[in-house]
Amino acid sequence: MQSIRTLYKVGKGPSSSHTMGPERAAKLFREMTPEADRYEVILYGSLAKTGIGHGTDRVLVDTFAPYPAKIVFASIDPGNMKHPNTLDLIAYKDNKETQRIRVESVGGGDIVVEGEAQHADADIYPENSFAEIARFCQWRHVSLPQYVELNEGPEIWSFLEHIWHVMRQSVQDGLAAEGILPGGLNVQRKAKYLYERTHLLDLPQVRELCDKVLWLHKGRQIAFGSNVDELCDKYQAFLDGKLKL
Repeated sequence: MQSIRTLYKVGKGPSSSHTMGPERAAKLFREMTPEADRYEVILYGSLAKTGIGHGTDRVLVDTFAPYPAKIVFASIDPGNMKHPNTLDLIAYKDNKETQRIRVESVGGGDIVVEGEAQHADADIYPENSFAEIARFCQWRHVSLPQYVELNEGPEIWSFLEHIWHVMRQSVQDGLAAEGILPGGLNVQRKAKYLYERTHLLDLPQVRELCDKVLWLHKGRQIAFGSNVDELCDKYQAFLDGKLKL
């Protein structure tokens, strides 16, 4: 099995195929064309049809900056297109085309460059299923975290810690943001609204259906017991700002 690192990738959202993949393609193409003074990208298939809503054009312009990048949303797909998320990247120098590549954004932030040999990530784990891993851990008397470190090396923990911080920050950003999502579809941001109001909507159901209540706040237990109405009253007071923890 491959490394845990292949499961977690950090990049610009909201889509691994429509933003992370194109971003990765643009970074690769910039490295391939250091002499270029401007770029053009032609989006095909799903990238062309939904790219504005996903922000494909914005992530490409940001990645090519400070060099200008023209984004074209093709209305007709080329006959030899193999994947619905295909894009052509073209580099220019002094108004002359210097290089172009065709890239497929195949999902999970991964890309395939047409005409280049694809090398699969090397297997890190000799076992091929969790059942095999469990047998190995039992036989060697090691825990699952020890098994991971045995195969990935101790640096895996700093990598996972970084992923954890990125995830937490993404959640916090989402819960703090208000207004309309970018993309031109006039979609209202809802996370903050729902987070602040869901607790209020749930309290009547908690009073009616629950015979015990567990109150957690930021991973810490505040209260637990069968005095449901009393705990709900205190929780309501906390939400209203009348009770401090």
